[in-house]
Formats: sequence, structure tokens, C-alpha cells
Amino acid sequence: MRAEWQAHIDELLQTYQEKRRQIQEMQSRLEAIEAEAEAADGMVRVKVDRQGRLTSLELDPRVQRKLGSEQLAEAIMEATRDAQAQVTDQMRTAMQGLAPEGAAESGFDIAKLLPERPDDIDAIRERLGILPR
Repeated sequence: MRAEWQAHIDELLQTYQEKRRQIQEMQSRLEAIEAEAEAADGMVRVKVDRQGRLTSLELDPRVQRKLGSEQLAEAIMEATRDAQAQVTDQMRTAMQGLAPEGAAESGFDIAKLLPERPDDIDAIRERLGILPR
């Protein structure tokens, strides 16, 4: 193999490995995402995980004296929606420039697209849904 070709291949492999490292770091940041929000003047506090699932609910003891059941339910829903919106924003920011548009909302695992080494182009095409030429 000619030296300039090998140098180009080495450069491409290095670029690939760097992008893969960036994607792995992004995936780690995504896994740690969570958000907290509150409603009803701080009497309702919620925490959601990276998938927007409620993981914590705290109610100030005064909430039972100040809110009826419908208002309490709405406050819980409001705080949960706010926390979920925060998670979506955090994910969008973390994935910016490395993932396809809309990936944050779908829970897309981009790290699965790139194998450790780019030896098997057919496997990569299959993961991306690209038909062979």
C-alpha cells in the first residue's frame, strides 16, 4: 500500500476513534441526566429521570391544608411537565452536533451505531439502515 494512502487511512481511523470517544462521553452525560421542578409555591417538588419518569415526589405538609385534591393533582402534573421539559432540553444540548435531529426526544442510543473498530462496514450499514450498493 502506498504511504500516502496509509497516512490517509490512519487519519480517517483517528477521526473515527475521536468521534466514537465523543459519542461515548455524550452517552455517559445522557445517562446521568435528571431534573427537578416545583409547583404550588414550592409545596410540591418532583424529580424525573432521563426518560422523564417520576423518581421522587415531595409534598410539604401544608399542601393538604392549602390545596384541594384537584389542585394538588394539577400541581404535581405541572411540576412533572416542567421537569420533563428540562430533561428534554438537557438531552438536546448534550446531543447537539453528534446525534440526528429529534434523537433526544426518542431516547436514541447513538453509541450503538459505532462499533469499536470500523472493520465491518456491512454491520455499520445495517445499524444505520443503509442498503449495500
